[in-house]
Amino acid sequence: MSESKPMQSEAEVRAVLAANDAFYRAFVSGDALRMDLVWAGHDGDACIHPGAEAIIGPINVQNSWRRIFGSGDRLSIRVSELRVDVYGPTAKVHLVENVSTGAGSSLVARVACTNLFLRTDEGWRMTLHHGAIISDDHEPELDPDPDTSEFN
Repeated sequence: MSESKPMQSEAEVRAVLAANDAFYRAFVSGDALRMDLVWAGHDGDACIHPGAEAIIGPINVQNSWRRIFGSGDRLSIRVSELRVDVYGPTAKVHLVENVSTGAGSSLVARVACTNLFLRTDEGWRMTLHHGAIISDDHEPELDPDPDTSEFN
């Protein structure tokens, strides 16, 4: 089986990164309505929070974010090691979330994430967010991408 190469333009990559940024802005702001707008709203939407089982379906995903936002805790997230691949109507973003409890606070966790997006009539919308805690003794296999984004 041959490996499928991503076919992507710079404009597509920018649009996917904008959708990814919208997700993190909704996440750190704790805004459930903004978070709802990020998602595709399809039956197959899924979210796997670190250490948790898969949450499947748009209502279940929305409710999971409402529970998280209801805790009142706000996080700062610096995104690093981004990689974007666009395959026609789908795009995946691999990244590391560097999570702290507030702007300028010390690092709480590093989370390896895969975000999957679908191209819709409204633009790129998330259909999967999967995060897994990176252990302290993990050594990266690849040189990190110098591109980072910070969300507070």
